[in-house]
Amino acid sequence: MSMIQQHRVLIYTTCYNVLDGVTLTIRKLEQEILASGHSLCVLTTLSGDSNNTHLDGTHPNRRVLFMDNAKPVPFVHDPNNPELTYQVGFNLSRSMKAQLDEFEPTLIHITVPDCTALHLVSYARRKEIPIMGTYHSNIPEYMDHYPGMGWLKPILGSFFRHQYNFLQALYVPTPFIRRHLTDTYQLDQATNLGIWGRGVDIERFHPNHRHAAGGKFRAQLGLTDDDVVLCWGGRLVPEK
Repeated sequence: MSMIQQHRVLIYTTCYNVLDGVTLTIRKLEQEILASGHSLCVLTTLSGDSNNTHLDGTHPNRRVLFMDNAKPVPFVHDPNNPELTYQVGFNLSRSMKAQLDEFEPTLIHITVPDCTALHLVSYARRKEIPIMGTYHSNIPEYMDHYPGMGWLKPILGSFFRHQYNFLQALYVPTPFIRRHLTDTYQLDQATNLGIWGRGVDIERFHPNHRHAAGGKFRAQLGLTDDDVVLCWGGRLVPEK
């Protein structure tokens, strides 16, 4: 009988303690990795509220490493409000590399192709560790929505494509995003593009949980209890 390999997964995400769509997705992935008997290490910066580090509790096979040389982003840094504080890393310090060596990852997962990720690519290649990524944000396209920033779009696109070229696989959320990355950046020629759909938790978001006030709101709009209503929520930022 063949034995399933026990992996030691290193996940890099820039702002683990800032609760957003990316980090909530990563936290769900964490639970699946740990439940399958694997070990996990999260590499991140000191962005966000430190109270969020162990929201789902601690686990003997889980550790979180905070970069010791990351720098605050000036225009999103508020020492009095951790949730509004963001940091960015530019490389891996000697002590950080030593801690990664101690963890001995068998797989590296990158969630954002920034400068730190580029150093992780180099680390993975030197150690001959498989490296994969997940695609969460159309960052180059964001530049179209900020006056005077459009010139950065092709630069960021090329920089990201360069990094993705070293990944064994990059997983995107939808077929539309895969087509976009293929048509715009020819990423299908740089790495294996797979689809990792997110979906909706149909047990948590079920009509049985509907509040009585919701019926009144539907009545005001002329909707019955069985009518399907779509609701979109997002941050109030230009790219949304």
